[in-house]
Amino acid sequence: MITVTVVSELADARALASPWDDLACALGRPMCAPGWLLLWWEDSAPSHGELAVAAVHDGPVLVGLAPWFLDRGHRGRKDLRLLGAARSDRLDVLAAPGYEDAVARALAAVVRDRLRPDVLAFEGIPAGSDSPRRLLEALGGRRAGRAFVTAVHGAPTVTLPAGEPGEWFAGRSKNFRSEMGRMRRRLAKRSGEVRLVREPEETRRALAALEVLHRGRWDWRGGTGFLTGAMSTMLPKLATALGPDRFRLWTIDVEGEIVSVQVFMAAGSEVKYWNGGWDEAHADVKPTMLTILAALEDAIARGQRRLDLGVGVYPYKLRFADGDDPATWRGVILRNRRYLRSSLETTPGELRLRVRRRVDALPEAPRERILAAVRSVRR
Repeated sequence: MITVTVVSELADARALASPWDDLACALGRPMCAPGWLLLWWEDSAPSHGELAVAAVHDGPVLVGLAPWFLDRGHRGRKDLRLLGAARSDRLDVLAAPGYEDAVARALAAVVRDRLRPDVLAFEGIPAGSDSPRRLLEALGGRRAGRAFVTAVHGAPTVTLPAGEPGEWFAGRSKNFRSEMGRMRRRLAKRSGEVRLVREPEETRRALAALEVLHRGRWDWRGGTGFLTGAMSTMLPKLATALGPDRFRLWTIDVEGEIVSVQVFMAAGSEVKYWNGGWDEAHADVKPTMLTILAALEDAIARGQRRLDLGVGVYPYKLRFADGDDPATWRGVILRNRRYLRSSLETTPGELRLRVRRRVDALPEAPRERILAAVRSVRR
């Protein structure tokens, strides 16, 4: 029998952590793991937020989970958002294979009868996710609400084959193999090495270096959204909560000094590149690319099947990628007494996306003129 409960206390949510984590691993969703999301809630929950994790069981078995919280901070609007919003992408509602519709119906009943939000927000979910559509249909389709999209961002991915890690490298272009070989030799001449950090003391040292290196690359550009607020104090806790096999810190050391730190998170068949920092003085060894290559080969050796390089289509990612799995920021505006006002509040974001798509469709020369004009206005 399908049942659903809503958890509003952190201790009760933690009691779900083991089956919740099993479900996240089975679906290959590193950023949906309770080790990350509940720590985010503990350290970064908005003051106007209320925990509302919805767990769906078939008898004693957890078959679905919506890692939600209610946010009452937008001019009186009540948004039902995913934990970790604004700090990570690849968030989603979790549903065991074969239970997707049953989970959607159970969650729809909770949304309609108990939580009663004005907006269902799905921030940073995979573009291919069916969660918003299934949930809206279970609520009653267009009679119940209107779907909207405010942003779509590319996210390069790498398919990881079975077999030996060297086989993937051997299958790359001659130019790629030559470049990576040259960078590895250049790093070796400096007595440098790429390492996966495992010991607690090494982890503390690497995280301290990460903060210095990341800020050093971003402060002069106006700052970073990664290591702001509680994030710098959360990362050591996250490393402890997930352990070195799930929270993977890869470093490059040169003569005892850490010159690059890159963060990856793993669950089941998936590894996700999250963020990092490196010393500009060693730019000529392409530290991010060397680290991604090491993390990729390590993931193949572990039997994992995909490396998600995260939001942002950059040249260094495209050197590895063989696919693109965009992330979207979208939602559903529910038809209630606040429907018109909520629609007006989401309209600017929808219009910006439409304009951006029109601009992207233009030939290169006029597109670049428009983008240059926009950048000059922002400065």
